[in-house]
Amino acid sequence: MKYLIAEEEIDLQQSIAQYLTGDGNICEVASDYYEASDKIHMYDYDIVILDINLISGSGLDILKILKKEKKGAGVIIISANNSLQDKLEGLDLGADDYMTKPFHLAELNSRITAVLRRGKFGGNTLIEFNEISIDTKSRTA
Repeated sequence: MKYLIAEEEIDLQQSIAQYLTGDGNICEVASDYYEASDKIHMYDYDIVILDINLISGSGLDILKILKKEKKGAGVIIISANNSLQDKLEGLDLGADDYMTKPFHLAELNSRITAVLRRGKFGGNTLIEFNEISIDTKSRTA
């Protein structure tokens, strides 16, 4: 598998990369918005691990780019922000999961496995089945 780890905390970024490469995965890293943006435009990833608070920009804007360009990567947001609003915004924009820091690397690995197992819907918020269409962005709580 090929991962992008977009995380501004270098120690955490390197810990995640080291842990995931131990399973034979390829991990690329980005510390800021521009580096992450460049990498998602140049390469395809199976999973993007995305911090909301990147240097020089928002990880949520990276998520918007991924979805706009219909990149098939699964996205797991990792953030120190534990507010319900941040979680809902990230998930509503198309993230597959949201983890609050601090977390155990084994849990991150299990969540990655779950995202890969579930598969993807092509990055769309519109799910179509026969004649029925559901726009997941217009759902109400």
